[in-house]
Amino acid sequence: MKTVLEEIEKRIKRLEAEIELAELSLKRMEKSVKGEQLLKKTSSYPFYYLLFMIVWMIVGLLFLIGLKNRLPLITNFPMVKYGLLFILVFFIPIVYFIWTNRETEGITTGIEVREKWARTVIKRFYIPLKEALEKEDEAKIAELADSLLENMELARAVEGTHEGDPKMMSYALYLYIQRSPELKNEIRETSERLANKPLKKLLLLAMKDL
Repeated sequence: MKTVLEEIEKRIKRLEAEIELAELSLKRMEKSVKGEQLLKKTSSYPFYYLLFMIVWMIVGLLFLIGLKNRLPLITNFPMVKYGLLFILVFFIPIVYFIWTNRETEGITTGIEVREKWARTVIKRFYIPLKEALEKEDEAKIAELADSLLENMELARAVEGTHEGDPKMMSYALYLYIQRSPELKNEIRETSERLANKPLKKLLLLAMKDL
């Protein structure tokens, strides 16, 4: 059982390292965002330049419309092209700002989700599993097997952190509880398909005792 518990500790430490990296990344992104906000406050010339260009083009468009109505000689002036140019100058910067903000928010959200998944797997699976194995509490192990199937948040967290297939892990726990010589082949085949290392070692240990 010692090797199983040691493997669980390794998985916990790996997930804790992911949490630390996620927190570090979020702090760096927060500082980066604050720096960009400070830069925007201290250097707002591009914004005012863009605003000036938009106002200038609006005034120019209105002037040309008025001039066209008064002077029939310029009826062939390409108003449609001028209007399209105005739309491009007006909307391209807006689309760019919206896109960059969404991209930053998407990265931040992804990091936060992975951090939450790692915490969930540690708190709701590995720590209770370690305690149950140390106390040889098979009722608690059965509860964990049920939660892998019934608790969608835990199942998503297990998959998101690449700890294995929740259904296969649940089946492995059930096999461990019901271990018997008649199930030895099933235990061996399941251990070969199992991706989760602590549970793989747990089944191999169960086979030795049969």
